[in-house]
Amino acid sequence: MKNCRWKGRVSLIRRVLVVLLMIAALMAALFFIFREWFRSGEVRELRLPADLARHYAEAERETGVSWAYLAAIDEVESGYEQATPSSIRERAGWIRERTEGNGHSVRAAERAIRQGFPDNRAEEILEIAESYRWMVPSLTEGYAFPFRRSDRDRVSYSDTWGAGRTYGGDRKHEGTDLMAKKGIPILSVADGVIVRKGWNRLGGWAVTVMDRNHPQIFYYYAHMSRYGEGIKAGQRVERGQVIGYVGDSGYGPKGTTGKFPPHLHFGIYVRESLLSWEREAINPYPLLKVWEAEK
Repeated sequence: MKNCRWKGRVSLIRRVLVVLLMIAALMAALFFIFREWFRSGEVRELRLPADLARHYAEAERETGVSWAYLAAIDEVESGYEQATPSSIRERAGWIRERTEGNGHSVRAAERAIRQGFPDNRAEEILEIAESYRWMVPSLTEGYAFPFRRSDRDRVSYSDTWGAGRTYGGDRKHEGTDLMAKKGIPILSVADGVIVRKGWNRLGGWAVTVMDRNHPQIFYYYAHMSRYGEGIKAGQRVERGQVIGYVGDSGYGPKGTTGKFPPHLHFGIYVRESLLSWEREAINPYPLLKVWEAEK
């Protein structure tokens, strides 16, 4: 009788252990499935100089070292004043050497920076780099310029970030205006999902696209004359797909046009957490210069 009771207890313990292991496996699976949604990052002012942006991209492409580390070092060391194309390449080579060719590894790159700089400076560099890696994960992922190459000679733009605007109250410009002839096709800069399509009092006919590979990032296209064929909220779009056409809509009630010269207002917004819908604008100008230079 005692032997039977003992066997029964052992059997019960085994069943409990099996259930606990199944629960642990399920929890682990759920964590790996949903872990991306628990990611977060600080959104700060993107100070990347437009004239150096493509050189950071080239260094990242050649060495595998994230542009964010290279830019953060130059930002902390000299506010970019001493940064040159050659110094950027040299810095990338320095990190690659210290990581024994493993510069694409976040841990290896951070370890190299901590070993190469005083503690307080290294922490500042890594803090900035972490933010930049969240805001702009890579400069080499092959994003598209928002206009076809054949149309680019009819497009002009400059850094209009932060310029004053008065319609709708005093405010600062949260994007880049790309001046172009009305009706020129506008391309999606990334693979994404349309999260909003419709009239905006300031932006006219506009589209907002969430980056499919980096869902913390959103692209805003405004002042369109019309939308691309079949464009609708919830639709997946591909990089280089026509999503609309240049126009001069906005600055008034639905249907208002002609308040300013035709152009595309292009904005980039980033949220600090994938669980939050609040977004902050970053300056798209240096990124546009990188994408425009891509072959």
